[in-house]
Amino acid sequence: MKKLLFFSMMCLMALTMSAQKCAVLDFQLGTNVTAEEVEAISYNFRTNFYPANYNVIEIERVNKVIDGFDYDKTSMTKQQLTEVGRKLEAKIMVVGTLNKFMDEYSVDVQVIDVSTGVTIASEGDTFQKSEYRREIKNIAQRLVYKIE
Repeated sequence: MKKLLFFSMMCLMALTMSAQKCAVLDFQLGTNVTAEEVEAISYNFRTNFYPANYNVIEIERVNKVIDGFDYDKTSMTKQQLTEVGRKLEAKIMVVGTLNKFMDEYSVDVQVIDVSTGVTIASEGDTFQKSEYRREIKNIAQRLVYKIE
């Protein structure tokens, strides 16, 4: 039994160490949305975005690095994003923008390769407020599928 437990722990450690890092930032504040809406929908996205080959870096750590660079979280350039990603030792960064027009939200999300600054995958959708949980989950799952 002890050997099985030891073997299981070693396998788990090997998988954790071999996985690459991924940073998922809060969505940027777009048109007609509040900071509270952005925070809630970003949190929902992060909860549903979990690619098998990546360890997602905690948002508190990401925000600490952004604050250390003294960047404006609401309008970072790709160059700034890649600098933050390099500091976090992330392979990819996930960024997005949330907008609202009348009663519809619009979300556009990009996955950026930190080493090149190139967008390697993107997803977006428009949805009603009452549908945001399901739609954000769908966007997250489609992006995971594209990068795995």
